[in-house]
Amino acid sequence: MVTQKCQKVSAVVFLVLGLVLLVLALAGKAPLRNYIDNMIRNQVRLTPGTDTFDTWTNPPISPNDDIYIFNITNPAEFNNGAKPNLQLVGPFVYRKDEKKLDANVSGNLSYVYYYDYEKYYFEANVTQDRQTKYNLTDTVFIPNIPLITVLAQLNDVSLPTFVKKLLEEFIVTYEESHGILGLTLNGTVEGILWGMPDPIMRKLYDLKLAPSPNFALQTNGSSDPAALTRDTVVYSGHDNISSLGEYRKFHGRNSSGCWGTHAANVINGTDGTQFEPLLVYNKTKRLSIYTEQLFRPVDMEFSEDSSYNGIQCYNYRIPDWALQNVTFNPTNIGYYAYKYTGMLNLTKCSSGVPLYITKPYFLDADERLFDNVTLDAKPNSSIHDTYLCAEPYTGVVIDGHKRIQVSVETQSQFNATGILKNLTDAFIPVIYVDEHGSITDDLTSKLKSSLLSPILATHVVFYLLLCLGAIFVLGAIVIFVRITILHYNNTPEDRQVLVRNSDDASSENVRRCSCI
Repeated sequence: MVTQKCQKVSAVVFLVLGLVLLVLALAGKAPLRNYIDNMIRNQVRLTPGTDTFDTWTNPPISPNDDIYIFNITNPAEFNNGAKPNLQLVGPFVYRKDEKKLDANVSGNLSYVYYYDYEKYYFEANVTQDRQTKYNLTDTVFIPNIPLITVLAQLNDVSLPTFVKKLLEEFIVTYEESHGILGLTLNGTVEGILWGMPDPIMRKLYDLKLAPSPNFALQTNGSSDPAALTRDTVVYSGHDNISSLGEYRKFHGRNSSGCWGTHAANVINGTDGTQFEPLLVYNKTKRLSIYTEQLFRPVDMEFSEDSSYNGIQCYNYRIPDWALQNVTFNPTNIGYYAYKYTGMLNLTKCSSGVPLYITKPYFLDADERLFDNVTLDAKPNSSIHDTYLCAEPYTGVVIDGHKRIQVSVETQSQFNATGILKNLTDAFIPVIYVDEHGSITDDLTSKLKSSLLSPILATHVVFYLLLCLGAIFVLGAIVIFVRITILHYNNTPEDRQVLVRNSDDASSENVRRCSCI
């Protein structure tokens, strides 16, 4: 039988061991965390010769663009002043090959210089897996954007009078030759997406009011020789890790140049694939992305915890205030946000063409936008909202969807004659693009093994030491309590007997304590 003396020794041993383990866990947590944090910072900085730099300049992930066109199914009625009935045609899936060519760092390692390269490839098999109803050769009807462009140009006070006169004469001729279908533009899906001849665009091109004689909703950057001569500069993260990947210059410019204020024109944010690391300590921080299609940076705010392919991540979305009009958000005055809430006015950035960006199907936008168009579906945040999922330690985006709808504004106050008087006030959706991408299984395994597994191991060691220390301290407390209870429950005579028994069996008890 173990005596009180042996129990006291055991309790002291338990207490000391528990305190040592607790001190090791608590005192070692901060240095271990700092070590891991510094390791992550060093790994994600854009340094030539590293795996991070190679992956950043030549991404193994090729994002896909799911492209949809809103087809006007009642073109004759629309030309006579009726609301357009819009049917979504698609998706047509394109793989976007993106590279950062000739990437070099500055002498002080602060900046990375490179040239953007991108090219679209039609994925016929993927498209057929998604839908078999539509083909690139199908004919669709959309609003006559070239004609609307001319009408907008006629309202431009900066346009010379003689140019306006030429355009007015051309419009009269165009009306006479095209008749009732003048307000719509029809062509194959492929032609409308990537380019087809158009008489109005030819006239605008001849007057040096358009960059091409063809009409197209999309451009394939690699076909433009100038695409490889526009230098882009980003911060490498060596001086300040919080600026990692942020633009210093985009395609040779540090200003958009089409907005109403200096602050609105400033180009900042990343390309949306990489943000500063260690978001785990500040997940509510806004992430800024510069989007070429929007000519402006867009802030993303934390929305919820998520996971992708077994990796924990944070979901970020566009907040409502980013697209509110000046009535609700006066700071958006620089973006000419005088129309409805939920849309971005691109008129000044698109050579006077009244184009507007919204979320697909006017998600989160003013309900009055639905008054003058008939859509084939209702907005659904689960399939129409933009989001990105960022890994919280590295800041790498591992999954995301960028969903953008482009609409054209038609106005009754164009003061045109003939069939053009049938134009009504409306924002008519034309195209909707869902650009999405996610890391591959190989990259997922590499991220888990090289970074996340060591982080998990440190957490396991910390909590193991903490739990063991707590168990030993708790055990010591239990033993002390038990000794105290036994002490007060025994009579003086019992305690004298215990003392004599203890003295007689001293050597044996010491041996047992040693074993314990």
